[in-house]
Amino acid sequence: MQVLQSLHHAIKILPFYRKTSYFDDEDQKEYIYKEPKVTSLPEICERISNIYGEKYGKEIIKLIQDSKKVDPNQLDGRYCHIQVTHVTPYFDERELQRRLTDYERNNNIRKFMFETPFTKDGKAHGEIDKQYKRRTVLTTTHSFPYVKKRIDIIERKDLELSPIEVAIDQMQTKVAEMREVVNMSHPDLKRLQLKLQGSVSAQVNAGPLAFAEAFISKGKNFPESKVELLKEVFRDFVYVCNDAVDLNGTLVTTEQKEYHESLNQGFQDIVSKLNEMFGEKLQTN
Repeated sequence: MQVLQSLHHAIKILPFYRKTSYFDDEDQKEYIYKEPKVTSLPEICERISNIYGEKYGKEIIKLIQDSKKVDPNQLDGRYCHIQVTHVTPYFDERELQRRLTDYERNNNIRKFMFETPFTKDGKAHGEIDKQYKRRTVLTTTHSFPYVKKRIDIIERKDLELSPIEVAIDQMQTKVAEMREVVNMSHPDLKRLQLKLQGSVSAQVNAGPLAFAEAFISKGKNFPESKVELLKEVFRDFVYVCNDAVDLNGTLVTTEQKEYHESLNQGFQDIVSKLNEMFGEKLQTN
């Protein structure tokens, strides 16, 4: 198995190779590739395919364009298999508190991650309360930026998130992203509205509400500590969304007043439903 991978705003590529390998010393190695932000996944896939195709023959190169685990023993030995996917920089909570700017979060990086959804019955996707996620963290020998655009991976760790942990993780991400936009020294209205639309508009708020319905309202047998953590994340979610709606109201023009009202109504609706599920009145300020 070999893995070729790219940096956060580039691409990540994971290749797997046949048992009687064409790849010599590269067989079963892993790399992170750094590409410009404008590089698309199909573009780098084509480039990798051409590079190895010219060396070994285009007719035997097969690309695997997803992040699922691959068993090399199950691959057709007549072909050279290259798995390609996308990675993003990985930071633990302590690093996130230290790396505050975009520059700090895009430089001096050695750890990257990708995530793979799965269910216990073998399908990639399932019901919310049966949806797991595997987070794979990769560590390179050197930090990006580097003199080379490709760096070897020296460590791989897999973390399995249970369905309620998936919900907690996704809601924490929503809260963090919204808080980042709200706290910008120079407000970005377009970015703010995109985040609001992805959280409280009538078309999409089924996402957060679906998590609350599955893990809080129905009272299934989930760990109490996880349920309480999810509730706390929802409290943060309501608080930051309230700040975002208020900020949007101060920034919109007259032409966008109706749009602002629709966002505010969506927010009020989701708060009302969460209040009912939680059996408490969530604080919005």
